[in-house]
Amino acid sequence: MPQFDAYEDLVGKWRWRLLGGDGRTVATSGESYGSHWRALRAAEDVRGAAAGAQISSVPAAGVHDALSAIIDRELARS
Repeated sequence: MPQFDAYEDLVGKWRWRLLGGDGRTVATSGESYGSHWRALRAAEDVRGAAAGAQISSVPAAGVHDALSAIIDRELARS
């Protein structure tokens, strides 16, 4: 069964992660928190917000331009 947990990172801050039913990491927090409790509270906020979230089919701002620049650069090298 999927579950959220919190772990201490390499610099002593706390982060949440979502583990899938197979134990593999599905998602992680993009920021760190000062305590285990705050990381779990952030995970709870994400869980609540995700239930009503829609999936966008439009790339995030800047992603398309960045990918185009990488593709153009690589094509120019060949």
